[in-house]
Parts: sequence; C-alpha cells; structure tokens
Amino acid sequence: MNFRRWVVFTFLVHLMVVAVDKGGGLILYLLTANQQAEHGKSGIAASLPFILGAVANLGLATALVYFVRRGKVKAQVAFETSLWVALVWGGIVAVGAFVVTMFVLPWLNPAWSMDWFAVLPICAVVPFLLIASYANSTQLATDRVKDYGAVHLATSIGFLPAFFLLFYWLGASVKDGDVPVAVAWGRLVSTVLVAALTLLLVRKVVSVRARLDRAYLGEAVRYGWKANLTSTLTYLNHRIDLVVLMAVLVSVYRDQGSSIDDAKNLAGVQVAFYSMAVTWAELVWHFPEAMRDLFFSKVAGSSHEQARKLTPVLARLGFLVSLFGAVGIVLVIDPVMGAITWAAKGDAAVWYEGWAGPVEDALWWLVPGTAAFTVSKILQADLAARDRLQSCVNAQLAVLVLMLAFDLVLIPEHGANGAAIASTIAYVVGSLWTLVVYSRQTGTPMRQCLIVQRSDFGYIREILAAVLGKLRRRRT
Repeated sequence: MNFRRWVVFTFLVHLMVVAVDKGGGLILYLLTANQQAEHGKSGIAASLPFILGAVANLGLATALVYFVRRGKVKAQVAFETSLWVALVWGGIVAVGAFVVTMFVLPWLNPAWSMDWFAVLPICAVVPFLLIASYANSTQLATDRVKDYGAVHLATSIGFLPAFFLLFYWLGASVKDGDVPVAVAWGRLVSTVLVAALTLLLVRKVVSVRARLDRAYLGEAVRYGWKANLTSTLTYLNHRIDLVVLMAVLVSVYRDQGSSIDDAKNLAGVQVAFYSMAVTWAELVWHFPEAMRDLFFSKVAGSSHEQARKLTPVLARLGFLVSLFGAVGIVLVIDPVMGAITWAAKGDAAVWYEGWAGPVEDALWWLVPGTAAFTVSKILQADLAARDRLQSCVNAQLAVLVLMLAFDLVLIPEHGANGAAIASTIAYVVGSLWTLVVYSRQTGTPMRQCLIVQRSDFGYIREILAAVLGKLRRRRT
C-alpha cells in the first residue's frame, strides 16, 4: 500500500463526501427552517439506523481488515462469513429492534409510542448497512482503495435523490410536517442501492456468496467484539446525546403540564438547535475521520516502530487542523447560514431570529471538546490496529458515562447548551485518557502528539510531491 499517495486520495474523496453530506443537511434545514421541531426529529431519524448498525456490527468489519492484512485468513473466507452474519444476524437485529420499538417501549411509557411506517425503514436498513460495511472493508483489506472511496461517496450521493423521491411520493404526509418519515425511507432506499454497488465492486477480489466458517467467525468475534464495542461507544458518544436531550426534555415538559405532543415539539426545537451545532462542530473531525480506516489498515500491516513514527505526526497535525477549524467554524456559521437562508427563502431573518442565537451558544460550548477529541480518534486507531482494543473501550466508556451523567444534570435546566457542555467535558477527559494510555504503552512523550514540529510540514510536502509526480508520469 502506497500510504502517502492514498492519504491524499482518501482525504479528497472524504472532502467530496462532506460536501454532499453537508449539502443534504442544508437542504433539510431549508425544508424545516420554520419547523424546528421537525428538524430535530429528522436528525434523530437519520441517526438511529447507524446506531443500530453499530450495535449489530459485531466488530467483523474491523476484524476482517485486521486478519486479512496480517495474513491470518484469506479475504474470501473472511468476506463470505461476514456476509452470512450480515444476512442472518442483521435480520435478527432488525426484527428485534422493530418489536422493541413498537411494543416494548410504548408499554413502558406511552410517550415513546411511534408510527410503524416511520419505524420500519429505520430497522430494516440494518442488514444492508452490514452488507455494505463488510464488503467495503474487504476492498480496503485488499488495497482496493479507489473502490473503497467510491462506495463512501456513493453512500452520501445516494441519499439525497432517494430522500426527494420519498419526499414527493409521500406527498400530503410530508406537507403536514412529517419530514422524518421521508428521511427514514430515503436512508433505506439509498442503503439498499449502496449495498448492491458494493457487492458488484467486491466481486473483483472475492466471490459473492454467504458461507459460515465457524473457526474464522470465532476468532473474528473474539477480536472484533472489543472493536465493535469501541465503535458502538464511539457512535453513541457522537449521537446518543440527541436522543437523551429529546427524552429528558419531554419528561421535563410533561412534568410542567404539557401534553405529550406539545412536549415532543418543544423538546424537538432544542434538539434541532443542538443538532445544527453538532453538524458544524464535527467538521473538525473530517481529517481524522478521512484517515481512520486507511490508517488502521496501514498500522495493522506495519511494525511497532513504523507505527510509532507515523502516529504522533498524524495526531499533532490533526490537532492543529482542528484548532484552526474550530475558530473558523464559530466565525463563519452566521454569515454562511444567513446567506444560504436568504438565497433560498429571500429572508435571512429566518436564521438570525429563529436559529442563530441558540445554535451559536451551543456551538461555543461544543467546539473545544470536538477539537480536543481529534487526538483521541487518531491515537485510538493506532491502539486498535496493534490489538490494544481494551484501552480504546475504556476511553470510550469513560466518555459515555461522563456524557450521560452530565446530560442528566445539565439538560433539564440548560437544554441544548447543557448537552454541549456535557459533550465537551466528556471529550476532553476521553482525549486526556487516551493520550496518557498511548504514551505509556508506546513510550512516546505526550507533547509529541500535540505540538507540531517543523519536520511535519516536510512530510506534507513529500506527500504532495509524490501525488503530483504520479500525475505527471500518467500524463507523459
């Protein structure tokens, strides 16, 4: 694997993914600019399928890359076993989630009742998410980085057409304010298409068949359950506060005498403000997110000393980028969103009077934590690739426990700002925890993961020179 060349390629693909994703987010904002409650519910509808997918993954995507890159199993065996798990276990999780949501939760609390038409696509998407994930991990493990990036791009591009198709097909239902239903069904349709595309591409390296290899599955689960727990905790740490914010505020408003519907709408407004702040704050993560899977594959196939030289460079560069990005985000959010709102609706007051104040307040509280957590993301990718998954689990679990504890304390009084403060506290503590663990296990001084060195810029020049040289050779 030519890591330096693929770093740039992967990052450029990720930038396109971000552009498409954020463009889709802006469209959803414009559709619900005067309906903050619907925007908040749409954010939850968009997140829940991926939470279920993370829970159901079993860590086989990470295990597949790890074992294939280490030469411990053939790609064909790893893929066909993973595909069997996606179909069987993914189907079980989908059915179980539907039953729990439709029957168990309303029995526990009537306020949690939901329409089956909205719940069905959120649950049904799980096996298709797993198929796409396992097949694309096979491509990464076999150095098919171009196709791997293409699938990520297709995942983002496919959602918007599917969403609009469902948006207009649902017609009157959506016009009455049921945008989250279109979001849920759009995600299902686009994921089915992406899964089909991924299977088509992966046929270049493996035969597409589902067959259980018990020996490999046992080894993969023994390695992967910690990876799955880490990824599940990571995704929960990024998105569970939206659900907690909704649930806590519904209970608060109900205690204050509001009806169930009014309580959900009032809570949905706060979720909308916080969701918008999260969307902007998490922009600083796109450098480490773009590199995570490629970096994991690189470290898994490298020696300890090779990884020890590379990881601190990426950590401190990622931290520097995130710091500048955080400052830029809080400076540009109002002019950018005001201009977009004015261009689409002819009135920037929709943003400045309805959104700007609450979103900016939450954003100021949130960006210190998201910037700090950049370091944790890079270091944990290294630890996971060197089979130090327990350290990653411990760090992510600490983040989750702290976040939930502070959410319960701060949200009832401070709403979206309380969720933002809780996240920042948890992210900072989680990053410090990871930094200390990584330093102790590798003997790397902590400052080397935080403070940029002059040689780092030479490393960037070498990467760019390698890419430009490749382009020139192709032209000649």
